[in-house]
Amino acid sequence: MGRKAGWRKFGIWIVLFVLIGWPIYRIYGYMSQHKESYEASLMLYQVAQFQIELMNSSLSEAAKAKDTKELDSLRLSAYSANYTHERLVLAVGGDELTPLHSIEQLVQFVLRLQIGGERTLKSEEKETLAKAAVTFKEIYEGYGKLLTSSGKPVSSQNDKVAKLDGELAELLKKRLLR
Repeated sequence: MGRKAGWRKFGIWIVLFVLIGWPIYRIYGYMSQHKESYEASLMLYQVAQFQIELMNSSLSEAAKAKDTKELDSLRLSAYSANYTHERLVLAVGGDELTPLHSIEQLVQFVLRLQIGGERTLKSEEKETLAKAAVTFKEIYEGYGKLLTSSGKPVSSQNDKVAKLDGELAELLKKRLLR
């Protein structure tokens, strides 16, 4: 009976180890994945920042454009920035990070200008692009402070960017309806 009692004790220790060790291992795995998720969100944020910076530069150049052909780089950079920001919103959470509707409106505005083919921009179209460039520069400056180093959104910056985005979206929407 001594051997059976030894095996029984060994079996109990194995069961206890599995019952305690497995959940600890799973919790550790969950915590490690969570950290990687933050790192992925931060990397996506860096890509989005870069896209927003490119768009800011393209919009500044577009404000000086003379014809619709010169708006190609703006259309492409705006589309790319919009796509990247949408993915960032999905990664971080739409309740914590605001979508940028003004970028969608800008893409639509540029497409509308270019639909008729290559032509000279009208003064009101140039004025709209110039106003958009000024407002978007402020969005760009706020965007750089949108997330903390740990990947958490900064609500005050998000609110500021959302307000500016709303103003720009409204301006572009009015111009599109003309």
